[in-house]
Amino acid sequence: MSSIPDLSQATLGDVVQEPASTEAIEQAATEAAGRPVEDLRFAAPEGIDLQPAYGSEAVADVDHLDTRPGFAPFLRGPYPTMYVNQPWTVRQYAGFSTAEESNAFYRRNLAAGQKG
Repeated sequence: MSSIPDLSQATLGDVVQEPASTEAIEQAATEAAGRPVEDLRFAAPEGIDLQPAYGSEAVADVDHLDTRPGFAPFLRGPYPTMYVNQPWTVRQYAGFSTAEESNAFYRRNLAAGQKG
């Protein structure tokens, strides 16, 4: 028996309230951390600046949020359950010139939290 639950049949509840505004999220983050929200911003290993939380305004112009995994235009992955039932695999050449550089790239990304 596997200790990994079968999440492919899990049902997701409906959203029961509107998402919080950016201001409300920033206020809650500031209160929880005890310091200004500006101090909670950080950069991902890829150099992307990240906020501690995002409000509804952050995704207002994102047009693919109504798409589903496994259905065209395939913006959210190739399978309806994404990788719930199988780990992701590297299917593209990384483009590094040596095996050492490729190995360093994958080790760095795995250390940063990527799975697979």
